[in-house]
Amino acid sequence: MGFHLKLDHIKVLYIEGSHWGDTPHSHDDVYQISVPLSGQVITELNQKTLDLKEGAVLITNPHSRHAHQFDVPSSMFLIGLDRKSLNAWNNNNSNEEISFIEQQTISPVAVKKQVKQWFDLYLFHSHEDTIIKDIENEAFQLFTSFFRGSHSVERKQHLPRISDHLILHVLDFIHTNYHEEINVDTLAAIANQSKYHFMRSFKNYTNLSPHQYVIRTRIERSKELLTNTSRSIWDIGYEVGFNNPSQFHRNFVSVVECTPLQYRMKQ
Repeated sequence: MGFHLKLDHIKVLYIEGSHWGDTPHSHDDVYQISVPLSGQVITELNQKTLDLKEGAVLITNPHSRHAHQFDVPSSMFLIGLDRKSLNAWNNNNSNEEISFIEQQTISPVAVKKQVKQWFDLYLFHSHEDTIIKDIENEAFQLFTSFFRGSHSVERKQHLPRISDHLILHVLDFIHTNYHEEINVDTLAAIANQSKYHFMRSFKNYTNLSPHQYVIRTRIERSKELLTNTSRSIWDIGYEVGFNNPSQFHRNFVSVVECTPLQYRMKQ
């Protein structure tokens, strides 16, 4: 029993039960992170048997043969990171691939909280390309910064930076098209960067992810309309780019800390 969150380059599988196991196998194109949450997970990695309990983590690099088994009531996350995408995110014009240290530790509570946040974002914004890229970017950042491996030996000390000229083009595009669905690939092309390097450098420049910046731009425009027009709140929400009233309400409260109606009544 469990649930499955499947994005373009990240998969999260939650498994629980008393008697469960998979057969020994390997992945050519995935880094797999096994995170026990309760009970005991018996794992096999390259013909070695390991007992994993809460707090322990097993990271299976591509091509490593592995298996899992529950003999007592247990639960775990299996998190898969796409090999090509993770290395593209981590490296700029480099052919070196990440190799994680296989046995590490992490707080299960922190992982549960983070996965819940990703699941909630995906559930409410699954139609938006920018939010999926945000989740993937956060996951790559989390796991490469927390888990040790070859990438942490020569960790890059700076993020790729968008030039002032290009960032102004990106921001101008957002301010002009905020009411439409904005694709991260389009923004990255304007910035002349790969999508993952763009997302990192955009956040370094603005302190917001592209998705967060678009949302705030929409909210700022909606505040103007709420103040200066008598149009209905739902019409305003649709005009600035939200697909339904609940999405507009939820994002407005998150940014402004009051409802659209409360904001209008205070003006």
